[in-house]
Amino acid sequence: MKLFVNRPSPYGRKAIVAALESGLGDRVELVPVDPWVDPPALLSASPAGKVPALLLDDGSVLTESTAIGAYLLDLGGRPDHSAAARLDETLRTSLAQALIDAAYGTVIERRRPPDKQWEQWLERQQGAIHRLLGALQAPPADRFDLGDISLACGLAYLDFRLPEVAWRQHRIDLATWLEVAALRPSMTASAPEKRAHR
Repeated sequence: MKLFVNRPSPYGRKAIVAALESGLGDRVELVPVDPWVDPPALLSASPAGKVPALLLDDGSVLTESTAIGAYLLDLGGRPDHSAAARLDETLRTSLAQALIDAAYGTVIERRRPPDKQWEQWLERQQGAIHRLLGALQAPPADRFDLGDISLACGLAYLDFRLPEVAWRQHRIDLATWLEVAALRPSMTASAPEKRAHR
């Protein structure tokens, strides 16, 4: 399998972490791309031209980080949870994904020329970030499922791209949890380089 990713992307990082946590790291070839320049290899695999994109061995393509993460974790043999437990994981994943979306949306909008930026959009994303930080719960130390992977990648992306949010001083419980989660091999291996632009 080939996983097209852009390392600084929180979406790409989420897929990489899932691949490593699933134990399938040796079966998933990482293909670093810059989606903003429409690389032919990415476009031929995924018409949307977005990362992450997982090219399966049979030639089919799976897109969207949550779908890719769920597929890889299932393929790696994650526990067969009850319907209630799987719903809980899905709910937590969706909240953490919303945090990623709001943070990424802010970063992309700020890349526009100052006079072209949509201030109301930025305010809306900032409001969402703060509400989500208030709603998200610190996971138990003995769990790291797709919801927790999404949360770790979202919080780490805030640190990486939006340090002014200063979420750690208000959510010490989440900050303490992330300090431990960030030491997992999957998180250290997927960390973006500080000099990266996207």
